[in-house]
Amino acid sequence: MEFFGNVKDRASWALHFAQVKANIKQPQRSHKVQVSGKTKTGKPYTYEYKYADLADVDKSVMEATKKVVDDKGNVQFTYFFDVNNTDQGVDVQTVLVDVSGFYAVTNKVWFKNFNIGDAQKTASLISYAKRYSLSAAFGIASEDDDDAQDVKNIEEPKVLSKQELDNYTVYYNGIKANLAELYQEAVDGIADAQDWIKGSHTPQDAQAIYQLNQSYKRREKDKQEALKKAEEEAKKEEKLREAQRSEEKPKQEDVSDSFVDIGTLPAGGKYIK
Repeated sequence: MEFFGNVKDRASWALHFAQVKANIKQPQRSHKVQVSGKTKTGKPYTYEYKYADLADVDKSVMEATKKVVDDKGNVQFTYFFDVNNTDQGVDVQTVLVDVSGFYAVTNKVWFKNFNIGDAQKTASLISYAKRYSLSAAFGIASEDDDDAQDVKNIEEPKVLSKQELDNYTVYYNGIKANLAELYQEAVDGIADAQDWIKGSHTPQDAQAIYQLNQSYKRREKDKQEALKKAEEEAKKEEKLREAQRSEEKPKQEDVSDSFVDIGTLPAGGKYIK
């Protein structure tokens, strides 16, 4: 959860948030759903459970906020949803707002949309994400509802081979794109590609991005080590050349003993023998 506003107003936010939570009555689980499928071993299963849908949870929280008022009856705390629906999935955050202006934003919850283009199923996914986020924000027991039937269980991501990683594709701006090429665009500074890489992803997409990132780090490390080695070799060669030049340089002869004493030349210009 992230907090925004003047620090002096945080106490007011915390007080009213606690009062709202204290007044929340757990919503009635008046809906029923049947779930059936197969285990990983192929064994079929079926079970039923009751749940509270988004309307039930929302009503429970709103009733609690109406009880947190000042002496004039003004509500002191409220909330709203921040929803982002993309071609990758749906993410939702609940924004918790105090009368002072101080507010908090819950951690983002994200679900892959396996039914892009189906408005009804997408709306169902958004409803599920909202209920999940709101329940988490106020500590309401989170139960799967009928919207959850459209949310498929995601398997543990597998480590991809080099060939699988080279050929791995993702949906980028509504079209299929090679992930390795998209990652390189991000490395090259393309803002859209960078934003996509930093966004929310399915576990398998995230695994592929992680492997590409590790591969990139290894390549960069190898480049730096190769560059360092080349610089060291260049320094060694330069020292060797300097040593060779020093050896090849002719030595200056000592001519102090080569002079012949020819006597003293008098003022008249004739040698005195």
